[in-house]
Amino acid sequence: MQVTEYQGEGRFKCWACDRGGDVFDLHAGMNAQDTQRDFPGVLRGVCDVLGVRPPDDDGTPLPARRRPVRPRPVPSMAAAPPEEPSCFVSAPDEAELDACRERLALDEDLAGELAAELGLSPLMMLVHTDRTLGRGLLGVTPDNRLLYLYTAEDEDGNTRYTGAKLRRRDHHANPCLSLENGQWKPRGTMNPTARNKRGLRFLWPIGNSAAPWGLDSTHGKRFVIVTEGESDCLAIGQALEGFREAYQQDADPDTRRPYEDRHGSLEAMIPAVVAIPGASGMKSGWDALLAGKNVILALDADNAGREAAAKLRERLAAAGCVLRDWTPPYKDARNMLLCAGERALYESLFEAMNAPAPMA
Repeated sequence: MQVTEYQGEGRFKCWACDRGGDVFDLHAGMNAQDTQRDFPGVLRGVCDVLGVRPPDDDGTPLPARRRPVRPRPVPSMAAAPPEEPSCFVSAPDEAELDACRERLALDEDLAGELAAELGLSPLMMLVHTDRTLGRGLLGVTPDNRLLYLYTAEDEDGNTRYTGAKLRRRDHHANPCLSLENGQWKPRGTMNPTARNKRGLRFLWPIGNSAAPWGLDSTHGKRFVIVTEGESDCLAIGQALEGFREAYQQDADPDTRRPYEDRHGSLEAMIPAVVAIPGASGMKSGWDALLAGKNVILALDADNAGREAAAKLRERLAAAGCVLRDWTPPYKDARNMLLCAGERALYESLFEAMNAPAPMA
């Protein structure tokens, strides 16, 4: 079991029974109670453990739980610190980003075009439009450009949008966009210009990343692969889907020999895959989100990727992660998928996973 702080609130996660939540869920689970039905008793039990008085304890029955209830702070002469601004987008922007996701989900031809530009399977585009799978989400703008949709959990455990990252397309006008009150506003261009010879490959039209892309996929997983960028995450995800398909056929499609799973469950040995938005994109506090996991760092093979991997090893080791490093034999994971294929990619990753963990 691990206990961490997530967005200012203490959370626990039990990897044996796959239960998690806040201090009230923990107390209820330890005492065979239900946080909804038995919440007054749960609240009093937590307050007793903490040595504080329940809020509004005037002898009247406590209400049923609607949201986490916290003991009232002791009054202080010092001014209260200002509340941190919400990391989530507004309701109109939330609705528009969800419309972008649905637009991609319903347009298989466009999914195929975007997948071909990245050298990926169209299926991977469509898989990443399904909110129920817990993977990083994809969408498209009204002018048909790919959006990486970043999400995080709010204090009630709901997954909400925190921002969107726009990718430049080939043979496209590529205006810079901003999303305000549910409306797209174009300006300038992301294409190369006389003043900017390289142009802009990516742009955040709204918000930013409050958690790694695809973080929800790590729930219940022992192994997590961390990539540098979302396209590498998609490439590794595609390779792992190829492994699933071959495994479920009960025979290797090339050798026709049966597979044998030394670890029991198929899903137990297939890692989750998350992305940080660049070599230096691992933000402060993200280490705790992966605390206690077996992490495979799959950053690029260039100098920036190797330097970033070295820094991440220090940070994640301090968070209690068991670390392994995978240096791509090509520039990055997506390039390896294009040049060597799915099988070579997943076999190389599994080799890194199964290698002995380095000594501390």
